[in-house]
Amino acid sequence: MVKPLSIAIIGCGWAGLRHAQAFTSCGAKVTWVVDVIPERAESLRKMIPGKAYASVDYQKALNDPRLDAVDICLPHNLHGEVAVAAAQAGKHILCEKPIAATLEEADQMIIAAEQAGVILMIAENERFHPAIRKIQELIQDGAIGKPALLQMTRQCYLKRSFLEDRRWFLDANAAAGGAMTAGGVHDFEKARMLVGEVESVYSLRAPQRFLEMEGDDTSVALVRFRNGVVGTFVLSFILKSLVTAAGPEVHTLRIDGELGSLSLEDYQTIRLFSERADWQLSQNLIQHEIYVPEQDTFLLEIEHFIECVQTGQQSITSGREERKPLEIVLAAYQSMQTGEVVRIND
Repeated sequence: MVKPLSIAIIGCGWAGLRHAQAFTSCGAKVTWVVDVIPERAESLRKMIPGKAYASVDYQKALNDPRLDAVDICLPHNLHGEVAVAAAQAGKHILCEKPIAATLEEADQMIIAAEQAGVILMIAENERFHPAIRKIQELIQDGAIGKPALLQMTRQCYLKRSFLEDRRWFLDANAAAGGAMTAGGVHDFEKARMLVGEVESVYSLRAPQRFLEMEGDDTSVALVRFRNGVVGTFVLSFILKSLVTAAGPEVHTLRIDGELGSLSLEDYQTIRLFSERADWQLSQNLIQHEIYVPEQDTFLLEIEHFIECVQTGQQSITSGREERKPLEIVLAAYQSMQTGEVVRIND
């Protein structure tokens, strides 16, 4: 019988809570909870089954020889410091996206993990979404032929309640930007997964409406992929509609190819139009609706992390892989500042 992993949750906000719940559901033991706000660490400790220690100092957790891994759920600019310390302590690492605030910090994390021989996995939960994986399968199967155009939007309307637990989010340094970082890392990674690597990006920042927020509240990116596909990305924290005002975020995805299109609006129903003969009905063109049951993507990613730690296999969202969407995000910010197209390194 495999011994349950011993986990330290470092950062006990919304993400830390979701991760702690997922680790517990997967049979791991959360033995440490760490937060600079003692009351928040203690609150999470009380929710965890079994015995767990609460602390304001993550080094106390790293000094525990029984600890197998850390789960970093901190402001983006703190990822690098904690991950390097964890690697040097011989602990496996799950770190919330983005991997870091800068490429230099990301590289330090990657090198430290490789030198220590520990797993460094980034918690990019949308890579595990069943509907996205199904779209990847359909594209690889040639359902729409060669992709030509990708369009993604990420719309939400932040409320005061969202920021009560994330005051750091208003700080452009702590958040490593704004909407382009928080949402763009997700969407650029999904785009890489579906159509390939990015060649260049041109980005614009819209007039600010969320005045308390230092980073961009709305921005747009035009991306060219190395295979010629063109992508448009709209990311906003303050797109107001009857739907977003009620709380839900609206994410849309559409990919057009030489033989048809794939679209996704509710993350459960894929709409496929294809001119390929085997997708027609008695030689009539139709639109297919492919229902994909929703699953807890936090649970799926943490199951994958546990498997990687137990088997030594490389994660599909390894540090080296998740450095790439950060590079695109940073190029987008450079483009906003210079007004020029920015190329992504090979």
